[in-house]
Amino acid sequence: MKKLKIGFVGSMNAMPMGYALRFKNDGHDVRYIVEAAPDNYLMRPEHQYHEAIQYPYPDWVVEMPVKDSVPGHVFPAITYRAACQLMADRNVVFLNDYGIALAGQMPSDATLVALCSGADLDVVCNYQAAWTNARAYPHRLVAPAVLAFSLVRAFNQRRGLKKCDVISYFPKGLNPVGDSIIDCVVRRNRTAKIVRRYDVNFAATGATFKPIVERRLTKILVPVRFNISPYRGTALDIEYKGNDLIIGALAKYRRRNPSIEVKFFLKGHAEDIHAARKMCKDLGLSGNVEWLAPVPLPSLMEYFYDCDVCIDQVGTHWMGAIGALGLYCGRPVIANARPDVFSKLWVAPNPILQATTADEIYEHLVKCEDIAYRSTTGLRGHLFAKENLDIDVFYRRFVDALNVSGRGARA
Repeated sequence: MKKLKIGFVGSMNAMPMGYALRFKNDGHDVRYIVEAAPDNYLMRPEHQYHEAIQYPYPDWVVEMPVKDSVPGHVFPAITYRAACQLMADRNVVFLNDYGIALAGQMPSDATLVALCSGADLDVVCNYQAAWTNARAYPHRLVAPAVLAFSLVRAFNQRRGLKKCDVISYFPKGLNPVGDSIIDCVVRRNRTAKIVRRYDVNFAATGATFKPIVERRLTKILVPVRFNISPYRGTALDIEYKGNDLIIGALAKYRRRNPSIEVKFFLKGHAEDIHAARKMCKDLGLSGNVEWLAPVPLPSLMEYFYDCDVCIDQVGTHWMGAIGALGLYCGRPVIANARPDVFSKLWVAPNPILQATTADEIYEHLVKCEDIAYRSTTGLRGHLFAKENLDIDVFYRRFVDALNVSGRGARA
């Protein structure tokens, strides 16, 4: 593959930086846009990839903070004009989050890759979700404006997606909403190549394996975003994380083991966090819970190393980077691993402790009281993550796709 000039626009949870670093390490000329404000830990690469990126940034990472606003989504070409101009000389442009809507502003001879990371496809592109959001809006007089904004945003995002040469998304079947949108787009753009992925850049995050602490099961880490009430039974039901099930299971387990220390992070919708706090209080769990503000990745890794068990989502969503990092660090991970989907992607049996109910979570916690079981499960998880979830596995698929797709990537 020839050396390319590669651009990255859009950085949801700083995920695209993992691929930017990988291309950079292979000798390509990379330019990466950071539009998030300095206090937005989740979106800034220096927090998510602290081992590889420090602030102030190197010259190939360009900081261009843009406030998230309605005009920005309705008129993306105007709001993000400066970012588009920085892509003028790129052979390949990876578009993520709001960047997908900018596909029409990219160089006409460049290969465009939609690096979809979740909500930028199944929520932002989702016309049904636009109606759902408008109907749920508490102020009826404002609801029509909310609907109009959501529909325009979805139109812009879909229009950009249709212009992309490569579309990358999660394994088929994981998110039916996202799958249906991709199917609709591919019918309009039959030359688009689909690259399925499910990955974490462990090296760039600084994650490492650490044996468990041999002690009574005490410290339970639950870094899951709170998504409970707004999604149940709606078009966005796929976003449901099962936080209520986790709290119910922990409250039950507390009666068996009153010394547990649970750590939650204040991430998600305010109404969900409020509902979670109320559940903890009503079930007698509040005294065992510490509520933490979102932290930079280095600090989060310390919580992984210190815990005995990690719990990722158990709802209709899927195990994300939280669970993958827990596995890599050598901690037992309780989650809904979606065996209906991943059994087709992963060759080896996975060591994730499968759970979709409060009783299943409770039973796994009881099993994890055994130190030998906890240690063996943690080691199996580390080896599995290294062989199946590392970004290198999927980076090679992107290289193959760029060799056969689009325009600017061709030698």
